[in-house]
Amino acid sequence: MIIKKFLNLIEAANDKSSVRGYTHRFYNYPGGFSPVFVENAIKTFTKKKDLVLDPFMGGGTSLIEAVRLNRKIVGIDLNPIASFVTKVKLSKLSKAQINKIELWAFLMSQNLHYKIKTNHFYNEALSLINYKNLGRREIFNLKTIIKGTSFYLEKLKEIKDKKVKDFLRLLVLRCLHSTLHNTRPIPDFHVFRRKIRSNSLDMLEGMSSLDKYLVNSRNKFSIYSKSSLKAHKTKELKSKKVKLIVTSPPYPGINISYSRWQIHGRRNTALPYLVLGIPVPENKSIFNFQSPRNRSYDIYFDKLEKIFKSIRKICSKDTVILQLVAFNRQNGIFEKYLKTLEDCGFKELKLKKQGRVWRKVPNRSWQAKFVKGDISSSNEVLLLHKLK
Repeated sequence: MIIKKFLNLIEAANDKSSVRGYTHRFYNYPGGFSPVFVENAIKTFTKKKDLVLDPFMGGGTSLIEAVRLNRKIVGIDLNPIASFVTKVKLSKLSKAQINKIELWAFLMSQNLHYKIKTNHFYNEALSLINYKNLGRREIFNLKTIIKGTSFYLEKLKEIKDKKVKDFLRLLVLRCLHSTLHNTRPIPDFHVFRRKIRSNSLDMLEGMSSLDKYLVNSRNKFSIYSKSSLKAHKTKELKSKKVKLIVTSPPYPGINISYSRWQIHGRRNTALPYLVLGIPVPENKSIFNFQSPRNRSYDIYFDKLEKIFKSIRKICSKDTVILQLVAFNRQNGIFEKYLKTLEDCGFKELKLKKQGRVWRKVPNRSWQAKFVKGDISSSNEVLLLHKLK
């Protein structure tokens, strides 16, 4: 039996509708959770102007929903792509800035000079892609798309306004991702060119719908590109006034880089960093707690424990921790996860009088490269904790 006050939350957790509205679909960030779920979590456990934390911010879903619902929120993520994407999603643009974006996107969709000279980006980008199973035509299409991207990035250097430039960088990244990621055969460069115009209009429409919530939003949210290992040292959190921690941590046992693109056998690529102009992190395991070659869970749980011990320092007796976590292996990992939180000083609260709330999330095919067996969907559990 479901406890009555959690009924809407549990229904929202099982919501499988596609993500729509606002700026949620600016970039397809792997493993994100539903804004419907986050909205209900915030409404269930907080009031207006309360403080919320997401220590594994990802694509910024929790921040968008918190700002929309007039809560203050802190988002932390080690992945610099996550912080870049989230900052753009929550940018308030003036009419003049919107006009610049619209004009640039229109002109670039008409004038893609893919015969430009090769440059550092072009050479670096092609070095990251596996050609093994590509035919001659696909290789030609791939090279012209990369040249087109190179051309766009060169034109972006002419723009002085940082908000406009960052928005357009993300636009180029989104178009490149949707053209190359998991696509076979690779389309010709005209498909990529047309996306610049159509995606820019889609993104601006989403930003327009969020605009009214961003009025006087400077003090509503803070974004940090760092590890949550020292979350307790974040200035906004030191007062121990966090009412809700809502998050979806890296999945145990699934080695996945959250900048991951699937381009014909090369599952992890630094291409997003090159497009966004972000230095490529030296530590390739930073997004999943451990190296893909390390099949032990020791590193994962060691870091998980340190993070939750840090989080414990900013919790009060009123703080609620709500997590969606995926477990696809039946070898005691779920039990160890719960034991780690218990050892960090947290007790589990039940959302149902009997059992826990599990859900299956379809279309998580990106996990298939990491876990043996049939996993067309991920098995996720909704966990609720408070201080002991």
